[in-house]
Amino acid sequence: MKDKYRQQWECLGKLDPYWAVLSDHSKRGGKWENAEFFHTGECEIAALMGRMKSLGLNINRQRALDFGCGVGRLTQALSEYFTQVLGVDISSSMLDEARRANATKANIKFLQNTDQNLALCADNSVDFIYSNIVLQHMPKERQLIFLSEFFRILAGGGTAVFQTPSGPNYRSWQGWVFRLLGYKNLNRIRKVIYGGPSGIMEIHACPQNEVIALLRDEGVELVQRDANFNTGKALTSYMYYVCKPV
Repeated sequence: MKDKYRQQWECLGKLDPYWAVLSDHSKRGGKWENAEFFHTGECEIAALMGRMKSLGLNINRQRALDFGCGVGRLTQALSEYFTQVLGVDISSSMLDEARRANATKANIKFLQNTDQNLALCADNSVDFIYSNIVLQHMPKERQLIFLSEFFRILAGGGTAVFQTPSGPNYRSWQGWVFRLLGYKNLNRIRKVIYGGPSGIMEIHACPQNEVIALLRDEGVELVQRDANFNTGKALTSYMYYVCKPV
């Protein structure tokens, strides 16, 4: 994946990696405190575990994958629940910071993946996959490819939980703007407002009907789909809870 998407995240990882992972505008410019930043990951994963328990999802706690791990915000939190956690990211600069920030965590391994697949992972080798506010930064076609890869590497009986926006939220004016202007024009505007030397974080939707069709084709079970606004008010987003049959 030697293209503009990798270049964007390499720049972001060098200039302001913590803000690029969790884009609170008040924290831009290196204003995230390390403990505060990683505490948000602890809270998110604790809530995730509670949600899975409420859905009756009992997962093997051996090996987890944090897809699009950035500096390891969620990888670190997952390491408290799993024997081994693999953090995968496209950006070497993000991973350099992830290794530094998680140097004391013996059960975490970080790997760079610049390919449009997860060939670095064997079939049926991961018990749990988590990805939040990551897939949305790549075009729909790439999202669907990586989702297929999730189910290839997921072990039988394993669970994948992932988030991606589906389309405009027509209950908000931002959603109508998104619908009228489209991805390309909005990304040009985002470049002017947020770009600078680091470029921008593009946003792309993957319609829920296409995600569900892929799940059906892959022979995996959609246990739950929770609506959220993880991408902001302009887009309706979903968190999908998916199990692979034994």
